[in-house]
Amino acid sequence: MSLSKPLQTIKITAICCLFLLITACSAVRFVYNQGDTLIRWWIDDHIGLTAEQEFLTRELLEQQFWWHRTEQLTDVSKTLEQLRRQLNRPLSTDEVSQFSDDLKKFIYKIAKKTTPDAAKLFVTLQSNQIETMQKRMQKGNEKFVKEWLPPSLEKQNKVRADKVIDRVEWLFGSINKEQEEKIRQHIKNNPLDMNMVYQERLRRQNDLIKIVKSIQQNKLNQQQAEDLLTTYIKNFEYGTTKEQLEFGKRRSALGVQLSAFITQTMNDEQRKYASGRVETWALDVQELIKESSVLAAKRSALTNR
Repeated sequence: MSLSKPLQTIKITAICCLFLLITACSAVRFVYNQGDTLIRWWIDDHIGLTAEQEFLTRELLEQQFWWHRTEQLTDVSKTLEQLRRQLNRPLSTDEVSQFSDDLKKFIYKIAKKTTPDAAKLFVTLQSNQIETMQKRMQKGNEKFVKEWLPPSLEKQNKVRADKVIDRVEWLFGSINKEQEEKIRQHIKNNPLDMNMVYQERLRRQNDLIKIVKSIQQNKLNQQQAEDLLTTYIKNFEYGTTKEQLEFGKRRSALGVQLSAFITQTMNDEQRKYASGRVETWALDVQELIKESSVLAAKRSALTNR
C-alpha cells in the first residue's frame, strides 16, 4: 500500500509551519536538516513506497545524510567561501568552468556513494511502482514542453532569457534595462537547442526505466542492479553517442560562457550583493558543521556507554 495518502496531511501541516520555522532557522539549515524526510517524500510521490520500502528508505537516507554531514560539508564550505571571494569581481570562463567542475565532483561523489542504496531499493520495486514512475515522468515532461518548448526558436530564446534574468536578479539583485538587453542579446547570439535538451531528458528517463524493468523482470540481485546504475551514472551527462557527447559539451560550454558574461555585465554593487548572498549560505554551512560536531560527540558518548 502506498504511503502517499497518509503523508498528505503531514505534508500540508509541514508547509503551513514552514514560514514560522523559517524565521527561527535559516532556509539552508532548515531544508538541510529536513533533507532526508523531504527526499523520502519525493521518492514516495514518484514510486509509491510500501511500508517495508519506506522503512528501508528512511534508514538509508539517514545514513547517507550523516555521511554527507560529517564528511562533505567542510569541502562545501570551502567552495562557497571561494565563490564568495570571486563574486566580488568579474569572472573569466576558466574560473566559472573550474567552479562547474568542482560542483560536478560533489554531485558525482554523492551519486557514487548512494548507488548501492539505490540498488537496494530498486531490487524491491514491483511493476505497478515502475508504472507510477513512468506516469510521474510523463507529467513532468508535459510541464517541461509547456514551459520550455514554444513553437518558434525566437520564443524559445525569450523563455530561456526570461528564466535566466529571473535567476540573475535572485542572485545579484535588480538589474537595469541595459544589462537585461545585453543578457538577452547574448542568449540570442548563443542559442541552446531546447528540443535537444528535451530529447536528452527523455533519453535519461528511458535509460532509467529500462534499468528498473530489467531488474524487476530478470530478478537481478543488488550487485547486478548496482552495476547497471553505475553505468547509467557514467553515461548520464554525455550519453553514449557522438551526437550526445557533442551536445553535452556544447551545453556545458554555453552555460559557462553565459555565467561568466553575466558576472562581467554586473556592476560592483550587484556583485557585492551576490557575494553577500553566498556568504549567508557559507555561514549556514558553518553552523551545520558545528551542529554535526555536537551530534557526533553525542553519538560517540552513547556508543561508549
